[in-house]
Amino acid sequence: MSRIASLARSLEARTVAVLLLAILAVHGGALLLYRQSVAAADDAFAGHVVNQLTLAREAVLRRPPPERDAEAKALSSSHFQLRWSSISPLRQEEAVDPRLRSLRARMVAVEPSFGNELALAIGSDNEAIHQEEELGGALALPDSSFLTFRFAHAPSLARLGPWPYLSTAMAILVGIASVFLMHRIAGPLRDLTRITGKIGHGDVVVIREAGPDETRGIARALNAMQARIHLLLAERTQALAAVSHDLRTPIARLRLRLDGLTDAMESRAMSSDLDDMQAMIDSTLAYLRGNADPEPRRNTNVASILMSIADAASDAGQDVGYVGPRRALATVRPVALRRALDNLVDNAVRYGSRARLSLQADVRRLLVVIEDDGPGIPPDKFAQAFEPFMRLETSRNRNTGGTGLGLTTARRIIEEEKGEIILVNRPEGGFQVRVSLLTMGG
Repeated sequence: MSRIASLARSLEARTVAVLLLAILAVHGGALLLYRQSVAAADDAFAGHVVNQLTLAREAVLRRPPPERDAEAKALSSSHFQLRWSSISPLRQEEAVDPRLRSLRARMVAVEPSFGNELALAIGSDNEAIHQEEELGGALALPDSSFLTFRFAHAPSLARLGPWPYLSTAMAILVGIASVFLMHRIAGPLRDLTRITGKIGHGDVVVIREAGPDETRGIARALNAMQARIHLLLAERTQALAAVSHDLRTPIARLRLRLDGLTDAMESRAMSSDLDDMQAMIDSTLAYLRGNADPEPRRNTNVASILMSIADAASDAGQDVGYVGPRRALATVRPVALRRALDNLVDNAVRYGSRARLSLQADVRRLLVVIEDDGPGIPPDKFAQAFEPFMRLETSRNRNTGGTGLGLTTARRIIEEEKGEIILVNRPEGGFQVRVSLLTMGG
């Protein structure tokens, strides 16, 4: 249902709908005008035939029977032939053609005295009529004789013709062509939308310049924009890397000078500060490198990574445990994924004193759950928690607040692996982070 609603909102669907409605309106209007013009032509033709028959009837009745046929012939023309006969070659019930019934009704409406005295058919005088447009008929006279007539090329008999059918076929063909052309025009826009969705989630995405000039221009502008952004990021990362490299030297000199201090407590405090400086520099550089990580993806046992993280934390004296299968494969960058999970476990231990890791696997996805007993995060702060350098713990102590890049780095890595990270406050207290990853089959 959502796919249908999305399609209905698309530019292609709306344009096609407008085109089809326009075609239907034009075609319907044309047919309506055609019907009205045909009706007017039928009325005019019926009035003309009635006038001719009325005049002929009066003239023939003024003549004695032996002269009536000659009088009728004298009143004939090349298109309207009249005859007089003592018997009728037609019966009213022979007018079974709907076109003849319509014409007869129009003629009777013009001259009600014709009433049941008028019979119509295609042809008259028992002659075979080979052209369908020729109209034949007979009008009963008061003395039980008949005035017969034949009208060549009667327009009312050919009022349908092939035109309405041809125009309908043309409208259908134009509608199909419109749908096809709009699909071809909207194709590059759909590709552009799909490809631009990948921008910012990996290397530079080269957008193919195809379609109309406007679409080509958009693709060209996006390619140029990506090149500028990646150049800017590369320059920024290089500048910070240079600063980091330059800072290593004074940090190393400060460490050497610590050896000369006699106050052991002061020496340990200064050494801890230097460690914090080094850690902040390293974490900032890791965050800024972002998509520049060249590590290839390969089939990796995610369960093994989780067990290794739990074992390393336990060896360091932290309360971290793992529950789950011993083997669960996914196609990921193992070093990057470990860095993301390390950040999440480090947060759980820092804020909740202990962490419990679990893993659930099915055919398509792996679900990694990291739980702690900490205070959690207010739901309205979830989005804010992922912002870089944002520390919800307001103290400036790294032992409690960190650098503000752990969740940011973790989300970036997981999203680059086409995964998803969700934050949840546990009902019984504590905090939970859920990481969903595609398996090899997914």
